[in-house]
Amino acid sequence: MNTSTPRDRLWRKRLNELSAVWPDFVSGRTGGLHKTRVASRRIREALPIVGVTAPTAKVKKLNKKMRALTRSLGPIRELDVELSLLEDKSKTDGVPGRAIEMVRREVASRRQVLRQELAENAPVTDLKKLLKKLERLAVTGNDDKGKKGKGHKGKGHRTQGKVQREFEAQWRGVLATRLMRRAKGLASALEDAGPVYAPERLHEVRISTKKLRYALEIARDAGVATATPLVRILKRHQERLGHLHDLQMLLKHVRETEASPTAGSRINDLTAYAEALDRECRRLHADFVEHRGEATFVVRGVRHQVVPALTTAPRRQAHVAGTPAARPSTGLRTVLSSSKGRPRRAK
Repeated sequence: MNTSTPRDRLWRKRLNELSAVWPDFVSGRTGGLHKTRVASRRIREALPIVGVTAPTAKVKKLNKKMRALTRSLGPIRELDVELSLLEDKSKTDGVPGRAIEMVRREVASRRQVLRQELAENAPVTDLKKLLKKLERLAVTGNDDKGKKGKGHKGKGHRTQGKVQREFEAQWRGVLATRLMRRAKGLASALEDAGPVYAPERLHEVRISTKKLRYALEIARDAGVATATPLVRILKRHQERLGHLHDLQMLLKHVRETEASPTAGSRINDLTAYAEALDRECRRLHADFVEHRGEATFVVRGVRHQVVPALTTAPRRQAHVAGTPAARPSTGLRTVLSSSKGRPRRAK
C-alpha cells in the first residue's frame, strides 16, 4: 500500500493495530480481546472514508465482516471486566465475600460458554486474507485516478495533481459529513438523557461518544490539529461512562443471582452488595451530569473547527485558521485544563 498520503497512512495505522494485537487475542488473553475489539471499531469507522472510490458492495461486505468481529467480542469483554471488578471487590473490607464468590462463579461460567462459542464460530479465521482485502480497498480506484494524469509530461503532471486534489477533497468531504452526523447523534443522545438516571439512555450517550471519538481520531490522523484536544476530552468522557456501564452490567448479574433459587442464606449478602453497586452507579451518574458540558463543547468544536478545516481548500486554510470559529474557545480551553473527575479506563 502507498503510504505517501494522509489517507493511506491513517489506514495503514489502523490495519497495523489489528495485526499487532491479533496474536494475543488468538492466545486467549483478556487484554488482546479488548484491543482487538477496539481495533475493529476503528477500522469500521474508517472504511467509508478509505473506500470512497471503491464499489459500495465491497465496502458493505467488509464492514459486515468487521461488525461481526466487533459484536462477537462485546459480551465476552463485558464479562471480563465484571470478573476484574469482582476481584477488586473481594479485596475490599466490608464487601460480603460469599456473595462475591457466588456471582463470580456465575459470570465465569457464562464467559466460558461464550469463549467456546467464539472458538467454534470465529467470525475471522484468516487474518492475513482479511488484511489483504482491506489493503486493496485503499487502492481501488486510486490506480485509475493516477492513470488519468499520464500523458504529456507537463500537462500530465498538472492533470495528475488536479486529480489527486479532487480525490483528497472527496474523502475529506465524506469524513466531514460523517463527523457532522456523529456530532448530531451525540447531541441528541445528551438531550434525551437529561439529568435523570436512566441506564438505557446513558448507554446511548456512551455509544454516541465512542463513535464520535473514533471519527475524530481519523480527522486528527488526517492532519486536523483542532481534533486532537477534542479526542482527549471525549476519551475522558468515554472512560467515565464506560466505568458506569461496567457497574450497571455487574449489578444486573448480581440481581439475577439474588433472584435465583440457589441464593439461599446468601440472599441478604447479595441484596446488600446490589444496593452498594446501585449507590455507586448513581454517584457516577451525578459525576456524568456535572461534566456533560464537556461533550457539548466537543460537538461545537466539531461543527465550528474540525469540519471547516476538512472542507476548506489548502490555500484558504490560513485564513480560516484565523477566524474566531476556528480558534479554541475559552470554554474548550477550560475543559482541556481541567483534570477533575478523571475516570479509570477507556473501552
